Amino acid sequence: MRNLKSGVWEPELLRTAERAAERVLVDLGKQSPKLTEKICAWLALRGSVSQPSDYFTHLQSLPILALPWWLERAIVNQVDTDFQTDLMCSSISGYYFSRMLDDLMDGHELDLSVVPALYPFYSRFQSTYFKYFNSSDPFWEVFGRLSMISAETATVDATLVDIAETEFVQFAAQKTAAGAIPLAAVCFRYGRPDILELWGDLYALFGRWHQMRDDLNDWRSDYNAGNRTWFLCEAERQRTKPESIPAWICRKGFKWAADVMERWMDELIIKSLDLDSPELVAYLGERRASTNDQIGKLLRIASSVDNLLESDVFRQQA
Repeated sequence: MRNLKSGVWEPELLRTAERAAERVLVDLGKQSPKLTEKICAWLALRGSVSQPSDYFTHLQSLPILALPWWLERAIVNQVDTDFQTDLMCSSISGYYFSRMLDDLMDGHELDLSVVPALYPFYSRFQSTYFKYFNSSDPFWEVFGRLSMISAETATVDATLVDIAETEFVQFAAQKTAAGAIPLAAVCFRYGRPDILELWGDLYALFGRWHQMRDDLNDWRSDYNAGNRTWFLCEAERQRTKPESIPAWICRKGFKWAADVMERWMDELIIKSLDLDSPELVAYLGERRASTNDQIGKLLRIASSVDNLLESDVFRQQA
C-alpha cells in the first residue's frame, strides 16, 4: 500500500492489517480446525493464505481497512491500533461472509462443506462492536440500516436484466454498503456522527467507481458466463447491429467506461478535499493514475487489433 511520501502505505497500518488478518484465521482455527482447513482451501483460490492481509492491502482492493484508519486520524490526529485491529478483524470477517455469499449466488463452484463458515464470519463481523457500543447506542441503528442496504441491493441486483446507470447506482454499486459500518464505529466512538454522512457519501461513490473498474476488468468472464452488468448492457444497447459485443467494447467501450470512471473520480477527489485526510487524497491520486495507465494500455491494444475485430470471426448476427 502507498504512503503519502514514500509511495507505500504507512508501515503501522500494514502491520495492523497483518495482525488482524492472521487473528481471524487463528481464532477460528482454535474453535473449529476442520472448518478452518476448508476455509483456507477456499481462500487459497483467491490469494495467499500465508499472507491473508495482502488481498486487503493491495492497491487495487477496496480500502475497507484503510478508510477507518484515515478517518480516526482525521478526527483525533492519532490512531488507536487496538481499536483499529478490532475493526479490521470485523471487516475481514464481513468481507469473507459477503464473498462466500456472492460465490453461492453467482453459481461458482464451491465445496459445500465450507458454507457453514458463514456463521462464524458474520458472528465475528457483528460481535466485535459489542465491546465498544451498548445495545441502546445509536451506532446499532446505522449498523442495521447499512447491513440491510447490502442485503436488499444484492437481492435486487441478482434479478436485474437490463441495467442502466440508475440501476447500477441504486443497486449494483450498493452491495458493499456494509463496508461503511467501521466508519460509523469511528464516528460514534469519538462523538462525531455529524461527519459520518460526508465519509459515507465518499465511500458510496468510491464503491461505485470500484465496481465499474471490476466490471471493466471482468467483462470477458462476465460475457462468457452470461452475467449482466451495466458495462455489458451498455454494449448491447450501443453496438451496431452487425457488431459483436466484444467488438464494441474494443472500439468504444473501454473509452466509454474510462469517461464514466473519470467523472466519478473527479467527484471523489473534490469530496476528499473536505475530509482533512491527506492520506486519502494521496490514495485517490494513486488509484486514478494506476487505473488510467491500465485503461490506456487497453485502449492501445484495442486500437492495434481493430482490423482483426472487424473480421467475420468476431461478428455475430444481429
